[in-house]
Amino acid sequence: MKEFLTLFTFLTFTTAFANTSCDKCDIDKVKIVIDHLDSLTFQIVDDFLCTFDSSCNTNLEYSEWSNETLFKVLDKAPAIFFQVIAKRQVDNKILFTEIENPVHDGFDLQEIYDKILATSVPTDLKTKFLDALITAAGKNGQKIKK
Repeated sequence: MKEFLTLFTFLTFTTAFANTSCDKCDIDKVKIVIDHLDSLTFQIVDDFLCTFDSSCNTNLEYSEWSNETLFKVLDKAPAIFFQVIAKRQVDNKILFTEIENPVHDGFDLQEIYDKILATSVPTDLKTKFLDALITAAGKNGQKIKK
């Protein structure tokens, strides 16, 4: 019985720690988001956002695809995005930089701005992400209407 409890405890802690690990620059997490854009969950977005890291700048495939996917997440599921931001340790500075520097110019930044504006999140956090979108729009020759 003692061995069983020891094994059970070990497996429980191992599973808990395995679920909290995050591989930076993990392109497989980006693919999962793309595959589930119409059915994003907290866990999928959480797994995706934790992959962002300044070390990913040298991984061109990850950098471009994750940047594009970030805008798709903001467009499709801004509420889930902000739920993850509010509950997890995510490096917002990296996300601000990503949003301020879109790799593709095919996004309707005004539409994304309006969707974020409509979400129920703390104003200061929302404002920082909205400001990053305004910066992105300016770089793409667009103007955001507040």
